[in-house]
Amino acid sequence: MLSLEKTLNGHSKAISSVQFSCDGYYLASASNDSTVRLWDVQEARYISSLVGHSEGISDVTWSVDSNLLATASDDKTVNLFDRNNGELIHTFEGHSDVVMCVDFNQSKNLIASGSFDKTVRIWDVNERRCLYRLQAHSDSVVSANFNYEGNLMVTGGFDGCVRIWDVETGNCTKNFLINSKPVSFARWSPNGKYILVGSFDETWKLLNAETGKIAKTYSGSNFNKYCIFASFFLSVSNYFVSGSADNSVCVFDINSKELVQKLEGHKDVVVAVSSHPTRGIIASGALENDMKVKIWSNQDKE
Repeated sequence: MLSLEKTLNGHSKAISSVQFSCDGYYLASASNDSTVRLWDVQEARYISSLVGHSEGISDVTWSVDSNLLATASDDKTVNLFDRNNGELIHTFEGHSDVVMCVDFNQSKNLIASGSFDKTVRIWDVNERRCLYRLQAHSDSVVSANFNYEGNLMVTGGFDGCVRIWDVETGNCTKNFLINSKPVSFARWSPNGKYILVGSFDETWKLLNAETGKIAKTYSGSNFNKYCIFASFFLSVSNYFVSGSADNSVCVFDINSKELVQKLEGHKDVVVAVSSHPTRGIIASGALENDMKVKIWSNQDKE
């Protein structure tokens, strides 16, 4: 079972997103204080801050080589940073409203961003330009995620839909109406066969990516109209973890649908979670009455 290993302090406003780097050496924490703080995972030590946004940051993502980070911000931009020296490499401009989500593809040459302006933009990292502006949803876009191969992207929106896109053409290939409630999160499973979806109906759902049929439904994580993150936690077992509006971190068994554990310790809504790529640890971050990042460890898997 997981237990609290370390609490990381330093942000001055709510934590919005936490993400382990793909090599597992670093943790990035994004905040409404307009910064990303980088942490050494092994020593749970602060390294540096990434600065360049004029308003709060909603999401952060790593390139597969762990050298680049991209951030989504309330200032309507996406920033590209160099992890090695902390420099702002480029600012992608074009969204007309708050940018809620951001994701790198596996080839690290594309970034997807979703916005309250109802669009998704796909940016060419090398040419520093927008390849596609997708009129993605009829309401705010809050989640965008490339599959492992990078040929497909899934998006989730407040219109209650999950959509799959052909990255090469920019065409929508599938549209799944989940329910009448807003979709707040959508992410591919590692094998690409399923999509994990969070919704304001207070459930997590595992969708068949081919048919849109609901394979599993999970209850126990509270949303309360917050965009809560989730992360597959396969280094320990067939689990996924999510935040919750009751100030906890939830650990679910994917197959049995059981809520295996609730991790208590935060003092506000936990919106941000991330699973380490190889080790039995997760990170979580909470809103403004807490402002802390916590590291939880499963010692059996260390």
